[in-house]
Amino acid sequence: MKLRELYTILKDVLKEASESPGSEALSILSKVTSQTRERLLMNFEEEISEKVCQVAISLAKKRASGYPLQYITERCYFYGLELHVCEGVFVPRIETEILVDLALELIEERRFKVVADIGTGTGCIAIAIALRSEGEVFATDVSEKALEVAKRNVERYRARVQLLKGAYLTPLLPVLSDVQLIVSNPPYVPTGAKLPLDVLREPHEALFAGEDGLEFYRNFFSDPSLLTRKTIIMEMSPEQEDPLRALLKDLGTITFFKDQFNRTRFFRLDVA
Repeated sequence: MKLRELYTILKDVLKEASESPGSEALSILSKVTSQTRERLLMNFEEEISEKVCQVAISLAKKRASGYPLQYITERCYFYGLELHVCEGVFVPRIETEILVDLALELIEERRFKVVADIGTGTGCIAIAIALRSEGEVFATDVSEKALEVAKRNVERYRARVQLLKGAYLTPLLPVLSDVQLIVSNPPYVPTGAKLPLDVLREPHEALFAGEDGLEFYRNFFSDPSLLTRKTIIMEMSPEQEDPLRALLKDLGTITFFKDQFNRTRFFRLDVA
């Protein structure tokens, strides 16, 4: 079978499950043939072995069942970076790139030298910041698997990121007095929310945060004395603006920011 014919089959398998079946078919072909998408298009008349065809069709069916494409290809893209990802680790979203923009603007404006990323996952936020600033970056996660993936990505880009294991501020306590800026894309989805099948395949501890989605924030800000004179930038859900304003109003000055789709998606808290 030729690559072109296999591509047509994969696209047909994916058409009901994907908004971009052609692009996803190319991603799967790239995975099974170890060729770039560009080279695949140049070699579309190339003959492919039956074994490769079977693997590709099997992966396409797996994707069509609701399995995340990024877990199949073991790749995701964030802030111009190609990152390794695998099952059990949260897949970065394009909206979160704005969080990096906000952090970098503040680092330059206020000359921050020490930054911490809480719940780093693939390491995407920490790596993007480290590669575009001159300070020290710490990144934490409770998941051993996430830290293994982050380590691989940090090493690939030779990023100045120190990885630590633990929840909330605990792993940062020895250096917390030096940390000036804390960033995070935490879990903020209410436990009863209905999510797409592929999202539900991601680690639930990286998605859900209690009945109202605010559990992470309550725990993180439970001891404000640890955050005195620090700046925190976090991602949130658009409908959480009022609850977060109420939760954090006595801690300092809070400012909200929108994402690329004009939805309130981030807040910055300058702790008094």
